[in-house]
Amino acid sequence: MRVKKRQNPRLVILTALMLAIFIVFGIRAADFQVVTADDFALKNAHLTAIKTKITATRGEIVDRYGRPIATNRDGYSIVFNSAYMKKAQYNDAIIALTDLLKMYDIEWTDQLPMTDTAPFQFNDENGEMRLKKKLGLNDYATAENCYNEMVKRYSLDTVSDEDKRTVMGVRYSMERADFSVSNPFTLAEDIPTELMLTVAESFTHIQGIEINVVSYRQYANSQLAPHTVGTIGKIDAEEWETLKGQGYSYNDYVGKSGVEKAFEKYLKGQDGEMTYYFDKSGNVVYTEITKQPVQGHTVFLTLDSQLQLVAQNALADNIKLLNSKGQSITGGSVVITKVKTGEVLTSANYPSYDLENLSDYLGGDVANNPLFDRALRGNYPPGSAFKPMVAIAGLQEGIVEPYDTVFCKQKYTFYDDYQPSCMHYHKTVNVFSAISQSCNYYFFDVGRQVGITKLNDYAKKMGLGVATGIELGESKGILAGPAYSQQVGTKWYAGLTLAAAIGQSDNAFTPIQLANYTATVANGGTRFRATLLSAVKTATGNDSVFRMTPEILDSINADEAVIKAVKQGMRSVTSEGTASAYFADYPVNIGGKTGTAQTTGPDNSVLILFAPYEDPEIAVSIVVEHGEKSYSTGPVAKAIMDEYFFGSTDPETDEKPNELLP
Repeated sequence: MRVKKRQNPRLVILTALMLAIFIVFGIRAADFQVVTADDFALKNAHLTAIKTKITATRGEIVDRYGRPIATNRDGYSIVFNSAYMKKAQYNDAIIALTDLLKMYDIEWTDQLPMTDTAPFQFNDENGEMRLKKKLGLNDYATAENCYNEMVKRYSLDTVSDEDKRTVMGVRYSMERADFSVSNPFTLAEDIPTELMLTVAESFTHIQGIEINVVSYRQYANSQLAPHTVGTIGKIDAEEWETLKGQGYSYNDYVGKSGVEKAFEKYLKGQDGEMTYYFDKSGNVVYTEITKQPVQGHTVFLTLDSQLQLVAQNALADNIKLLNSKGQSITGGSVVITKVKTGEVLTSANYPSYDLENLSDYLGGDVANNPLFDRALRGNYPPGSAFKPMVAIAGLQEGIVEPYDTVFCKQKYTFYDDYQPSCMHYHKTVNVFSAISQSCNYYFFDVGRQVGITKLNDYAKKMGLGVATGIELGESKGILAGPAYSQQVGTKWYAGLTLAAAIGQSDNAFTPIQLANYTATVANGGTRFRATLLSAVKTATGNDSVFRMTPEILDSINADEAVIKAVKQGMRSVTSEGTASAYFADYPVNIGGKTGTAQTTGPDNSVLILFAPYEDPEIAVSIVVEHGEKSYSTGPVAKAIMDEYFFGSTDPETDEKPNELLP
C-alpha cells in the first residue's frame, strides 16, 4: 500500500508568500517599462519647458464674528492658450467668438484707444501715445494712419470692414497683455453657462480656445459697507508698471479701493504653476502642475456686519423721511468704535452704492456723490461736539474748576471788534450745566483763556486734526488757527479763538475722527489707533497669520477728576439736556454731546455718544449734512444703541452680539 507524503504547512505558506512577492515586483516592473515609459521618456528627452501661472483664488473677507462679507463663486471665462493656438488661427477665432458674444450681449476685451466706427478717432490720450509707439508711428500720426497700419500688422486685408475694427481691437489687446504661453489671454469673462456649453461644443476645431473655471467676487450683501469693503478690478496700465515685477500677470485682478486694496498682500494668495513641454516642432507633448496654487488668506474685519446694517439703514431711512417732509439733507455718516481698542465696528455713509452695480453710480449726474466715503474723508465742522475737548483743556490747565461759574449774559463782549452771542440767556453756569445746555458763552470765555495754541494741542492729542491711523486712507481734518489761516492766505485774529472754541471757524473733522475723539474722552484720555483689521487666518482657518493688538497713539494725561467732570456733563446731555428726548429714560446710561454746525445752507447736525456711561464700550459719531437739529441724529443713535445692547442672535451664524469667534 502506497502512503501519500504529507506537505509541511509552513513550506506551503512560505512558497505562497514568495510567489506573491514575485508577482508584485513583476507588475511594478511592467509598470515602469510599459505604462509610465512615455512619461519618463518625455521628461528625459530634449524638450523645451515653458511655465505659465495658475491664478490663486482670492482670500475672503469676513466680519469680526466670521460672518461672510466678500467671498468667491465659480464662473467661466473664454481664454486663448498660446501653447496650442497657431497665429494663423487668431483672426478666424476672434471673428467667430465675438459674433457669438454679440448674440449674448457680452463685452469682450478691447483696449484699443479708438472709436468703434468710422470715421475713427482716438478716445484716450495716454492710450493714443502707447498705440503709436507700439505701431512705430510718429506722434503726429492720425487715427486713420493707425487703423491702416493695424490692417497690415494683423493681416486683415481679406477681413470684412465690419470685422476689421473688432479683430484689431482684440489683437492689440493680446499684444498689450504679452500674449504667450506664459500669459494666456482672456477674451471674455464671467460668461453664462449656456454660452460656455456652446463654446465648448462648437469650437473644438480651433485649438487653443479654452473655457477656464475662474473665481469671481460675490457678496453676502453687496450694499453692506461698500466704501469700506472696496472694489477689485483688472490691473491698469499705470499699476502694471509697478506690479509686473511682483508676480502679477496683465489679466490679474487687484484691490482698487477699501479693504480689498489695503489688505491686498493678505488676500492675493500664492499663484501656482503649470509647465508645458514642447518638442522641436513646437508641439505640446507633456504638461504638469509643478506648483499648486494656495488660496489667499481670510481677512477678519473689526466690523460687526449686523450693527453696520442697522446703522446704515437707520441713517438712510431717517434722512429719506426728513427729506420727504421738506428738508434738504444731502448726506450723512455714522462711525462706531470700540472705546478700549480703537476697533471700528461700523462705518456707514449715505448716500451709498451697490458693489455689484458699481457702473450705475459712475455717471456725472449721480446726486450727492454716493461714491464719496464721508466717514473717512468728509470734513465737517463739529459745532458744540467740540466743547468737551475745550472743557478738558480748561480744567486741566487750571483755567477753571468744575464748580466755578460763569454768568451767561448771551452776548460775549470781551473784544470790541468781535462780539458773538450765545443761543440762549443761561445766566449762571458751570462746566456741567455748560455742557448739558451747550452754553456758547461759557466756552467763549474758557477758550479765550486757554488760547488757540493750547486748544489745538489738546485737540490733536484727542484725535482731532490728525490721522486716526485707519488702514484705508483718510482726511486729516482741519484745525482752526494761525497755521491754517496762513496756509490758505487768510488773516487770523484773536477773536476767532472764540468761534474755534465752539467748534466753528475753520474747524472741520471727519466722522471717524469724531468717534476716535469721543472714545478718548470715554476711556479716560488714551487715544488708540483706529483699525479695521481684527485678524488674518489661512483659508483653511487652521493657522493664524495676524491678530490685532491695540496700539496707543497718544494720551492727554488728564487728571481723573477732570475726565470725570466732563463725562458727568456729557451724561447730563442725554438725561436732561439736548439729547434727552431720545435717552432720558433709556435702560442703558449714555454720555454724549449734540452739535449744530453752521455751514452753507441749513446747519449740519452732529451727535457724539459713548455707552455704557459707567464702563464705556462703544463711541459713536453721527453727522448729517444740513440736518439742522437732533431729530436728524437722535433716531439713528437710538437704533444703534438698541441693536448693540439688545439685538437678537444673528440667525445666519447663531452668534450672540459682541462675542468674537475663537
